Amino acid sequence: MKARILFLTCAFVLAACGQRADMPETPEAATARELVLACADFAATTPDALAQRFGAENVTTQTLPGAEGETYEATVVFADDASRRLVVTWNEARTLVASVSVNNIGTQWKGAGGFTVGTPIAEIERLNVMPFKLWGFGWDYGGWVSDWGLGAFAQSPVPGCSTRMRFTPRGPENVSAMGDTEFGSNEPAIRAADPVVSEFGLMLSAPDAGN
Repeated sequence: MKARILFLTCAFVLAACGQRADMPETPEAATARELVLACADFAATTPDALAQRFGAENVTTQTLPGAEGETYEATVVFADDASRRLVVTWNEARTLVASVSVNNIGTQWKGAGGFTVGTPIAEIERLNVMPFKLWGFGWDYGGWVSDWGLGAFAQSPVPGCSTRMRFTPRGPENVSAMGDTEFGSNEPAIRAADPVVSEFGLMLSAPDAGN
């Protein structure tokens, strides 16, 4: 009798576990999973796949301001929702993603290691496992990372995909950290500016057709 009760109990537990495994994913869990910028999720994304993933009604084409007074055409996902807004550009043939970027304060999007808009430079340096280089502040390309060195963000499981990141100072204006010059992320002038991530994303290039 005890053996029969034990068998029935085990069978009930296994059945319950099986039901949990088959339960559909909640919208909250799906959103948390989706709002991570990962190379594997965007490397082969097409316009149709993007619309299917996020819903065609949430995908629009817009002309956006670029550097040095230029404009560019991009696909914007969740254009009216700052917490989920995502900007996507395409290769010349508009068949594959060329870049993905996020720059909204309060965004739910996160990058590798959990960083997001507002993450301090010291934390990014820790995630990269070493100092890196960035352009001085105060001009159109100011604050963009120019070289991750041999750090973690220089490594990618997907060929042709790299992490982009820009910083904006929170501290007082410091002429020693400005201009068309590369700085180390750990230099005193940069740290004194107290920069945080203001934009991040991915750059993707198509595989070499000759390979």
